[in-house]
Parts: sequence; C-alpha cells; structure tokens
Amino acid sequence: MTINNCQNLGSLPQYLHMLSHLTQLKIRNSTVEIEDFPPLPITLSSLEFSYCSKIKSIASCNITNCNNLTELQIWDCPALEIEEFPPLPITLRSLLLWECPMIKSLPNQWHHLTSLEKIEIILCQNIKRFPKGGLPPKLRDLSIWGLVNLEQPAREWGLHLLTSLERLCAYFNMAGDGEEWFPSEEEDAWSLLFPSSLTFLSIFHLRNVERLSSGLHNHLSSLRWLLIDDCPKLRYLPEDGFPPSLQQLRIFRCEILKERCSKYTGDYWRLIQEIPEIWID
Repeated sequence: MTINNCQNLGSLPQYLHMLSHLTQLKIRNSTVEIEDFPPLPITLSSLEFSYCSKIKSIASCNITNCNNLTELQIWDCPALEIEEFPPLPITLRSLLLWECPMIKSLPNQWHHLTSLEKIEIILCQNIKRFPKGGLPPKLRDLSIWGLVNLEQPAREWGLHLLTSLERLCAYFNMAGDGEEWFPSEEEDAWSLLFPSSLTFLSIFHLRNVERLSSGLHNHLSSLRWLLIDDCPKLRYLPEDGFPPSLQQLRIFRCEILKERCSKYTGDYWRLIQEIPEIWID
C-alpha cells in the first residue's frame, strides 16, 4: 500500500491493523499532520515515511509489534520528534533515517538487533550519542553523515568489533572534527578503529587532519574502494602505501594531496601508480 501526495489526509483507516496480508506501507509527500496513527498490521515487512513535513509523532504505530519488519525508512520528516526511539523488532535488516532534525535518540539496545545489516543516519542533527552496548553486531553497511552534535569520538563506536562490516561512509562534520580517527603517532590506528573486513571506505570532511597513519596496507587487506574527500589540510598518506587489493582510489577537494599525487611528477605517485583506477580532483 502506497499513500502518496494526499494533501487532505487527516488520518489513516483505524482498521489498518486488520489487513492481515499487508506487507508494505509507504506514506509519502503528505503536508497534513496525521494526528492519530492506528496500530500497524503485524505482517508488515517494510515501512516508509518520506517527505511528510507535518508528521509530529509515530508513537501510536506500535512498530515494536511488527514481528516481520525488515525495513524501516524515515526520510525528510522535519517535524517528527522522537525523544526516546521505540524498540525495534529483532527481524529488522535495514534502518534509514534521513533529514529528521527532531529525532533525538536512536533505538535503545540496538546491539540486540542481530539481523540488522544496514544503517544510514543522515542529517539528524539532534542525535548526540549512540546507544550503550555498541552497534548491531552483524552490520555490513554503515553511513553516518551530518551528525553535527554527536558527542562520542569514533573510538567509542566500536567499529573495530564489527567483523561483518564491509562498507563504511563517514562524514566528519561533527564534534571533534575527526582528529580522533587518525592519530598520526599511533602505528596501529587503523586496527584500533576499523575492522579488517572493510571493502569500501569513504572518508569525508576531516578538516584538520594532516596525516593518515601507517598500517592501512596490512590491516585493511580486503579494501577495494577508497574515497577521501574534503580534507584540505591532509598532506601525508600512509608511508607503507595501500593494500594490493585496492582497485579504486578517489581523492577530491584535497588540494595538497592533489599536487603530491600528480601522475609521474608527484612524490606520492610511487605509492598509488599500481592501483587500477585513480581519480584525483
């Protein structure tokens, strides 16, 4: 069921929970506040709220009771306020929260969500901390962008414990500005912060970091794709180079590195010339 662009929608059917074969519900482009959400059918496997500018609460949905839910998406709901995120069913596999500035917490004890493989938290400015207990243990794909008030340094996230994590995109426009990630004085910084299972790593907005420490070559031995973007002070790459598994290297908006990685003439060309695909801009 998709409810799209219904500008006069004031409520949903109260019998919604009785639709015992309904597996997908999408509410999109609503500019009217839905004052009272009825309970959802427990058969739902996918739930989406997107571009609903006046939805203020989903507390009455009883998402916790959706025992078959595998996907939850909340996109661009600027008025949706969640002080305490409701518990989510253990069946959940994908959680996407985009541009919801009034969401102030994440699901408590989400380390118990052993089916959760994908998390995207984008531009949710009022989230200050991750739940206690660490991240969901079976995560494969994690994207964190624009959490400008996040108080926890990356060392406290427990990323290095996620032995299934393959893809990580991290935008560091947040408290601390990212220096905690790449302490130049520590040779084992990569193993302290990242799991060796990573194949895809995107690093954005390290505004004050000048050096990526050594150890990438040995620790991230499965890495195939690396993006470094918007790091204006970054001038030193790992001296021991990149893992031989790396197939693509992209460096954007890093003016100092751009010169040092110039083809043939840059002093770092020797470190990257064997990588099959290179983009530097």
